[in-house]
Amino acid sequence: MVFTMDVLVGHSLYWLFNDRSAKTPILDGILEFDLERQILAVKPVPVCIPKENIWQFQVMQAEGGGLGILFLSNFSAQLWEMETDCDGAASWVLGRTVELDKLLPIDSGKKKRWHRWHRSIQGFAEYNNVVFLRTHTDLFMIQLESLQFKKVSKTNISGWYLPFESVFVAGKGIGGGHDGAERLRNT
Repeated sequence: MVFTMDVLVGHSLYWLFNDRSAKTPILDGILEFDLERQILAVKPVPVCIPKENIWQFQVMQAEGGGLGILFLSNFSAQLWEMETDCDGAASWVLGRTVELDKLLPIDSGKKKRWHRWHRSIQGFAEYNNVVFLRTHTDLFMIQLESLQFKKVSKTNISGWYLPFESVFVAGKGIGGGHDGAERLRNT
């Protein structure tokens, strides 16, 4: 199995995964580990989106606080949210769509080459809701709430970006003690 970067939503950790024996990286589902109940479960992904490239997906916290998925589709990024009805049945709902070709400075010549294999999610910063997106020639950092972006580098080399969002300072106690660590976050 191949797993993507994890995300903490509520009291559960989530990963996207696929069957490694498959010839292409097809998305198979979402693995959930409930930290409180110590239970492992598999959740389905939205049925109406193509799943042929796992690198076009990222699990994330949805705008409402629940489980979400970011999906790259053509020249857009779709933000999906899992909602639960009054009977407890969960389903996926499209929350919003970001038109990347209007947001990012990509010229028309590059758009022709920007097909599904030339764009991928290279990293995700869950506390600040930032995604690292690789296009055919550039790597961008996009803040998903404000839609502010920055070109990080001009490269076509694929890789993972693991941003530091918090550090622990020694000497500060957790829960009032003096021998633990205090967590500091860049917000």
